[in-house]
Amino acid sequence: MLRQAGYRDVVVFERAERIGGVWHQNTYPGAACDVASHLYEFSFSPNPRWSRRFAPQAEIQQYMERVADEYDVASRFRLGVEVERATWDQSRSRWRLQTSAGEHEADILLTACGQLTHPKIPDIPGYETFAGPAFHTSQWDHGVDVRGKRVAVIGTGASAIQVVPALQPHTTRLDVYQRSPGWTLPKMDHAYAPSVQRLFERVPALQRLDRWAQATFMDIGAVAMTRHHWMLAPFRAAGRRQINRAITDLVLREKVTPTDEFGCKRLMLTDHWYPTLAKPDVELIDDAITEFTAEGVRTSDGTLRESDVVIWATGFCAHEFVAPMAIIGAGGSVLGDAWADGARAYLGLTMPQFPNLFLLYGPNTNGGTGSVIETIECGMRHVLAALAALEQSGAAQIELTEHAAVAFDRELRAALAGTVWHTGCRSWYVDERGHDANQWPWTWREYARRTAALEPGAYRLSGAAS
Repeated sequence: MLRQAGYRDVVVFERAERIGGVWHQNTYPGAACDVASHLYEFSFSPNPRWSRRFAPQAEIQQYMERVADEYDVASRFRLGVEVERATWDQSRSRWRLQTSAGEHEADILLTACGQLTHPKIPDIPGYETFAGPAFHTSQWDHGVDVRGKRVAVIGTGASAIQVVPALQPHTTRLDVYQRSPGWTLPKMDHAYAPSVQRLFERVPALQRLDRWAQATFMDIGAVAMTRHHWMLAPFRAAGRRQINRAITDLVLREKVTPTDEFGCKRLMLTDHWYPTLAKPDVELIDDAITEFTAEGVRTSDGTLRESDVVIWATGFCAHEFVAPMAIIGAGGSVLGDAWADGARAYLGLTMPQFPNLFLLYGPNTNGGTGSVIETIECGMRHVLAALAALEQSGAAQIELTEHAAVAFDRELRAALAGTVWHTGCRSWYVDERGHDANQWPWTWREYARRTAALEPGAYRLSGAAS
């Protein structure tokens, strides 16, 4: 999008050895998107040849790399380079970056570090004594063969519901440890026949129509979760029906049936989770884990279940939006200090005291529905509007005003209080202090509207461009 707008002097630092972000990092068996393929793609680069309604990990990775090549931006990436520190130089209106490959300077700094980047592994006694292989789903050890093994999967969230059905046919026994159940809906995934792919290719309007339909359905879900909770009733009924159809064992059915409000925790789409849990070689354990031993996992009822492999499906440290990078803004303001009581940003993008800095997929730009790709594109449109304002004014700096930051945060917190995410469940959206740094409490059309242009008075332009 920067190149299309005429900006050529662009450098992208990527600490991994390959682009793709979450799709490069997460290669566990069964990894796939839970947003329909036609919505989980760049609006300017539709792909009529998706193999499935919900694309698998490897295919999304290939799509990302193909887009980078087609739009001639792959050459702008410096792979295997991590930004360790960014410091604002007020006298020169520039950011000075310290990277693992040396120093770099930039007029504008964009961070695109993601919200689900750093694996979260609970601190459970004895973990280091476990004798077998143990790893997080986002750090999958492909050298470990699970065939014929006793495998323990810790967690029942979005990655677990994909990896457990993929592993079950190959393991001797599969123990799944659950803290609390989450709501699911049928995924209704299916392959696209070659004839359908050719139709999307020859009639692009059909793919655009499907994308529009998906986005509209997502916004209906957003309205239900944020304002009109009565609209959740049919979704809740569908979730219960999915459980009851797949599981006849009443004890197991009770274990997997959520008591939280529908959507309070991350909603999950699956066609295979419950049928897998009902298989005789799979056990769902909802007793708390008290310790690990060399042999396996012990729970609060005293039972020790022996395991050959432990897999953490326990999610991520979701509130560390730029960590471990240190960012020092105007007057020595440290971003980590500014976020000491929780991350906050205007439209998830900008903050006072940090001129010429924009966060992509920053605080409060996640949701119970929607496509992160669309969210990032909206953020980039806001960045482009800010760059245009700098050029038109001849200024060197653009900075969010304190008034705009306070007013937006007050509006945001008031709206969040009435959403399903604040009805009392335990989720990665809300921290132990009750601060929600992740969720957007309105529709995604509203996010697109708000980010499309600069609100009058929200930003301060200063300095003279050299």
